[in-house]
Amino acid sequence: MREASRLKRAATAILFSLIMAWLLGIGGFLAGSYLWGHYGRPANDPDDTDAYLAGLLVGGAAAISGGTVLLWKFWPRVTLKSSSQAGHSA
Repeated sequence: MREASRLKRAATAILFSLIMAWLLGIGGFLAGSYLWGHYGRPANDPDDTDAYLAGLLVGGAAAISGGTVLLWKFWPRVTLKSSSQAGHSA
């Protein structure tokens, strides 16, 4: 029963981290595009690909770092008490 609970917690941590990483990526993309569009050098053509690239860079960095931190924070860990009990019962 304990193993099933641990697997469920791991699956929940992965799903939560992926959803939050996606949201951080979208937010970072929008923030990077906005900041480059307003504070970057002026665009010569109407299709400003530099703003999109800045948004992708900021969004990608936010998604990767945020997803990694959240997965590390919410990943189920083995407690010392349960690991010492498992060692003595074997």
